[in-house]
Amino acid sequence: MFLVTDATGHVGKAVIAELASHSVPVRVLVQPTGEPPQLPANAQAAPCNFNDEASVQRAVQGAEAIFLACPSMPQITESQLRLLRVGKAADVKRVVQLSGVGANAEMCCARMLRWYGEAEKAIAATGLQVTRLRPTIQMQMLLEFAPGIVQHGQIAGPFRSTRWTWVDARDVAAVAVAALRDPAHAEKTYVITGAESLSYHEVAERLGAVLGKQIRYTDITANEARGWLQAKGVPPVMIEAKLELWDACASNLINVAPTSVVREVTGREPRSLEDFARDYKTSFGSY
Repeated sequence: MFLVTDATGHVGKAVIAELASHSVPVRVLVQPTGEPPQLPANAQAAPCNFNDEASVQRAVQGAEAIFLACPSMPQITESQLRLLRVGKAADVKRVVQLSGVGANAEMCCARMLRWYGEAEKAIAATGLQVTRLRPTIQMQMLLEFAPGIVQHGQIAGPFRSTRWTWVDARDVAAVAVAALRDPAHAEKTYVITGAESLSYHEVAERLGAVLGKQIRYTDITANEARGWLQAKGVPPVMIEAKLELWDACASNLINVAPTSVVREVTGREPRSLEDFARDYKTSFGSY
């Protein structure tokens, strides 16, 4: 049985779907309150409050391996360690940890990457067998721009003309599931990318070709992006973390060339931007 800690993130949802195709039992952490997510037949919801150790113990009991992911936040290390300490006591052996490209506990100019690096360092010290996944920017992040694409035919952001290496979250999930199912991937770090690097100008043009409408990219200042994030209700600390990460990428501080990890681990080529656009075409619907 595999435990999945994230049922709402793009990769977490894709991991659950990928495991469903393998017909293996899955347990998914969910909030004790609120409406539970819709899960496939082979997955059971495990209500869990990290401040309630009994609920954590019930969640990890019997798990062979854990897919460890949670939303980016300052407390990411504390939350993950709390779960894994209980998991180790319950005889969990392996962890597949979702991190990010550029993760570095000493990173000074992008706190999100420092959080990831600190979490990697802390989980490595638990003695569990860890597979670290460091994906580049996910194509599903483009869904944030769907309202602007529909209403104005525009993607606006502080991304400049830098070429970013993209990856589909479903390809990240496929690598994660391979690592969950096969202990041979333990103690490895995978930088997961798609097959090409594209600027936002190129992304806009190619999205438009698939969606059948003209889309342009418009560069905006960091302050304009800050206002956009504030209007979306993003917490202040996460606004600054996002802006720092975007600037690190736009400055080529952490951009990487495409890797062959998806092909080597899954046996198939990663999805292209056009594949993503066709599959998510209805998500760019009317607003």
